[in-house]
Amino acid sequence: MGLPVIISYYLRCGWELIKLILRAIKSVFFLTLPLTILTIILSIIQGLVLGAWYHGKSANHPDLFMNNMMTVKTYEWFKEPGGQNPLRIPRAPYHIQQLHNPLEWTKELDLVRPRDWNTDNVGVLASFGNLRRRRRRSERYLNWHHWIYLSANEQPLNETWNADPWDKAFLDLLEHRDRHEHWGRSNFHYITCPGSFLCDIWSVSAPALIHFTNEPIQRNATQRRSMKPILDPVSVRVFELPLKDPVIPGIFPSQFEQMRSITASNSTYWETRDKYSNFDQVRGQALKVLKKMEIKYPSTYGRLVWLEDKWVNLWGSEDVTLVVMSRHSSFIAAASSTYFGGRAWKHVQNWWKSRERSQKKEDSSTLQLATDKAADDPVARQLQKVLDSLSEEDKEKFGKTRRGGILLDRIQNGLEKDDWNSREDLILDIEDALKVKGNGKVGRG
Repeated sequence: MGLPVIISYYLRCGWELIKLILRAIKSVFFLTLPLTILTIILSIIQGLVLGAWYHGKSANHPDLFMNNMMTVKTYEWFKEPGGQNPLRIPRAPYHIQQLHNPLEWTKELDLVRPRDWNTDNVGVLASFGNLRRRRRRSERYLNWHHWIYLSANEQPLNETWNADPWDKAFLDLLEHRDRHEHWGRSNFHYITCPGSFLCDIWSVSAPALIHFTNEPIQRNATQRRSMKPILDPVSVRVFELPLKDPVIPGIFPSQFEQMRSITASNSTYWETRDKYSNFDQVRGQALKVLKKMEIKYPSTYGRLVWLEDKWVNLWGSEDVTLVVMSRHSSFIAAASSTYFGGRAWKHVQNWWKSRERSQKKEDSSTLQLATDKAADDPVARQLQKVLDSLSEEDKEKFGKTRRGGILLDRIQNGLEKDDWNSREDLILDIEDALKVKGNGKVGRG
């Protein structure tokens, strides 16, 4: 008996075994279908919804990143000679720095990455992984704490008559710290989450407080004599507001008291929260999506959730392996189909748009006016909008001031350039950021 015959025999046996297993699974499936049918239907619906939601969330990241970076680059045109970008200047209402630049947020917090750390992904560059704080040898206090407040509003406290209570509480917190805390408001930054790449990539729902603290490394005698920089690991914790549990047992405090209790220099409440997990944050947001859907469609989806819960509890099968497997397999199959289907459709759309742009370029003249180039550049378009919003009288008044005259001349002369290419400049910025070494210096290859 030759080798091919033996192989053929075992292949047939293997196939028969597979068919036997599949028939057994099929039999079990139909026998238990009355018990799991509602769970399967509900899980498929949830998978379809969350798969589409997560794809939309992921697909939105490039646009958010581009918009944030183009805003930063636009404001570069409004800085005074030798000055800094106006977006980096603390302003009302909080008079602390607002974080705008997704490529430099770690620099603003005085954080670095390990020397051997690298990535080719902007999303990873914005992540909380592998953060380090350079500790000075002369520092009196080993422990370091920093906070970022995430506002749910694009312009916090812009309308004082309709102020968000959390935005108002944060302002009260900063004023309280100026009066009663050694560091005052110096260890705080804030972000306005609508349109923010950082809020979206972190999967944190505003309002929230994000806490950063170092974990001082223990050094032996040799290391203490070394002149190498001391890089303490940094851990991150998220406090989405309002808190689900009272800070003080039996008492649920106001918005201000919640913030004060969390951030007080003598508070250890932050230790009760687990370290940041992107999976947990995404899962939390997904559960909120399903909860909103349950409220929005109470007579359909909401009723199905209620029926499934009652049916499973009636049989006491919520932890039965078969029900759990049915729930997970149905959810994964539905979520994967919508997520990867959405990605495939997005690729088709991008290909079609690219094809249309190529055809337009071929049909248009190779000679292009400088104004056309400026019109096609996102930063130039923003600057042109600023000029268009000013009347001739406004321009005349603004131009009579020293600062106004410099800015108007710079913008008007800039719009006459024929070498606008902000997208290419952004690519160079990204390449530089991705080459940042653990010591904070930019590598050039």
